[in-house]
Amino acid sequence: MPTILGIPLIGWVQIILGAAIVLFIVFKLLARRRWTKTGEYILRDVHIIVGDGSELYHQNVLVKDGLIAQITAQPLVKKHAQVIECSGKTLMPGLIDCHVHIQGLNNRSDADCDRFLKTEIPEIFKERILPYGVTTVKDLCAPRHFIYKLREQIRTGKITGPELLAVGPNFTAPDGHPANTLGGNNPWIRKEMAIEVSTPEQVHAGVEELKRDGVDFLKLTYQGGDYWYFDEKLQIAKMAPPLMRQVIREGSKNGLMTTAHVFYKQDVRELLEAGIYGIEHGILDESLDPGDDIIRLWKESGAHFVPTVNAMTYEKDPDRLVHSLHNLKVLYDAGIPIAMGTDNMLEMMGGEAEHRELAYYVEAGLTPMQAIVLATKNAAEHLGIAGRKGCVKPGMEADLILLDKNPVENISNIQFIDKVFLKGRVVFSQKPIQAYDIPAYCYPADVASLTYVREDRAETRKLQISRFAEEKKIEQTVSREGKAWSTETYTVEENLSAVKWRYTRPSDHTEIEAVRENDFIRLTGSFKGKAQDKRFRIGAGLWYQMMDMAMPAFIQSDREEIIFYSIGTGNNRGAMGLGEFQAKKLGEETVAVNGVSYSCNKVSFVLTMFPWAWTGLYWYDEATGQMVQSGEKKGSAEKILFRIQPDKT
Repeated sequence: MPTILGIPLIGWVQIILGAAIVLFIVFKLLARRRWTKTGEYILRDVHIIVGDGSELYHQNVLVKDGLIAQITAQPLVKKHAQVIECSGKTLMPGLIDCHVHIQGLNNRSDADCDRFLKTEIPEIFKERILPYGVTTVKDLCAPRHFIYKLREQIRTGKITGPELLAVGPNFTAPDGHPANTLGGNNPWIRKEMAIEVSTPEQVHAGVEELKRDGVDFLKLTYQGGDYWYFDEKLQIAKMAPPLMRQVIREGSKNGLMTTAHVFYKQDVRELLEAGIYGIEHGILDESLDPGDDIIRLWKESGAHFVPTVNAMTYEKDPDRLVHSLHNLKVLYDAGIPIAMGTDNMLEMMGGEAEHRELAYYVEAGLTPMQAIVLATKNAAEHLGIAGRKGCVKPGMEADLILLDKNPVENISNIQFIDKVFLKGRVVFSQKPIQAYDIPAYCYPADVASLTYVREDRAETRKLQISRFAEEKKIEQTVSREGKAWSTETYTVEENLSAVKWRYTRPSDHTEIEAVRENDFIRLTGSFKGKAQDKRFRIGAGLWYQMMDMAMPAFIQSDREEIIFYSIGTGNNRGAMGLGEFQAKKLGEETVAVNGVSYSCNKVSFVLTMFPWAWTGLYWYDEATGQMVQSGEKKGSAEKILFRIQPDKT
């Protein structure tokens, strides 16, 4: 038998066949993994806001392989598809924000950017952007070191976030915005976020550089004079008109459209005459008359408009908000192509900004449907991606929002989001929230306070209950190594579910107040010095912010397990986020603490998203409902952490 390299021919045939089989198995596994990650869904009996101003009723939508595969009024049956019942719900395209700033203002070096990218951005997207239905953004100024990496990690799936289009550093005059504002005396910021140009050669080099970097658009600043940077009034320089025109011209030759930061009417006029693609912010120094000749010029130029009404609320000159609202309606009525933008600084604001922007459009005089079109179809057209995004139509990418209420009826209904799909994958889901009939609880009359000491004596927790009977208030003080660490005050219902919570931790400048407002918890204040303003939807669910201390009422109920909600306060990823927990009764168990024997009800807690990660264990005295000890379970091992030290009057 012939041989090759000493191996019989039949051996080579076997090797090749074996390799082919292995490759086939690997391919199938990868394909299966992709299907599992992406999912296949049938949204049954749903009302659709298409995105182009039209609506469809009682439709069935098939989402497959990241795309909208089919929309029909006829029943759909697919073997592997998960069916989502959508009667009474509304489906619309994901929101597209054409003016954001992802990068945090506190990041002032390569190391800061890398840390921000690794530790903060994924959580910001997960908790504060995607749950609001924001699925595509155009970033208009960020350090190149950061934004190019982020864009690539989103494209490759390493980070789950909205599709990102980026401009890189902005063209500006020497000491123009953002060089003199964001950069100041920091040369790193100036290099990363601005290209300061004073010669044609610098413009040419800048365009060539950004083309090599693969930016999606160019941006220039065309504004000079006074500029408020937070509470500091600065002087910024304006780019020379010939250089402005060169940026636009050379960008266009290289397939890059240019958009411009601009505040003043005369500057807008010069930009329109130069062939600018996009006007950001707009005319803020006067309210336009519908017959103003600049509107005719604008229409003839074909330039797009990206208003950022939300940003005007932070301006020192209140007239700018007035002009912004007025001019938005005038330009809309004139037929100027308009796309939603917010100037949202994602790290600080979150997706509420996009919802507020839509509300401002309605305040300006647009209908809710018109506002939605600006944030979907029009925005996709502005970004050049209308062939795949911005509408709920077959063949489009499945960037979708499923809502419990119809925002066409009232734009504020945009907040009632049930699910968000990103390229066919569910990236946010508001689980059905169950209400439980939990009975009222009364602490024993002779108990004024409860004290718990950690086994290593490093921490003490003391509950003051004296105000509970009359005011339904409980106070908790935590001391670490003999020093006060945090204080909390809870106002609760009779079943110990919270209605108000105040939390103070001076060591890291944390002062939080949360209040239940019908179906939501509204949280405001400061966490580690960062301002907080959040709303968490819990419906009729239980808000057991005290966690372990709120269980006596559950123990006395006939429920074997419940789901409840609590806001995180620690240093983990759940801090200042709403956690969903499951409490489950484990039976009776006798424990001895400080020489006293207690017959206890044993209860476990798990975080429903990560039930494998941690299990909390709690023992409650049958006679009084007081917690006797607490600990945790990892694997099969139980560890006691806190024990009671009764303090009776």
